[in-house]
Amino acid sequence: MKTTKISIIIATIGMFTLSSGLRLQAEQPKMNEALEQLEKARKSDHPVEHLERAKHDLELAEHNKHGERVEAIHQVNEAISFARKGEMKHMEAHIDLAIREVREGKHEAGRR
Repeated sequence: MKTTKISIIIATIGMFTLSSGLRLQAEQPKMNEALEQLEKARKSDHPVEHLERAKHDLELAEHNKHGERVEAIHQVNEAISFARKGEMKHMEAHIDLAIREVREGKHEAGRR
């Protein structure tokens, strides 16, 4: 009987934790879309298109990130500038920084 109650409690906690994580994903749709576009930009022969989309998604994202969203936009702007100059290594470095900022912003927003 005790084991059954403990199992039910553990299962309930597990389901709550999983649903909370999924809810956080769903609550950050523009941040998620920006991440997808940044990943596509890394692999694309025409990255500016994806970077512009990522920037647009970040601009539309909720402003609850402690500055990470703003910093991600800055990094995307830098990546766009380097992509237009054909300096792909610098572009990729700024994409990586933007991705890090987006992930940190999602984490910060989820802690509230």
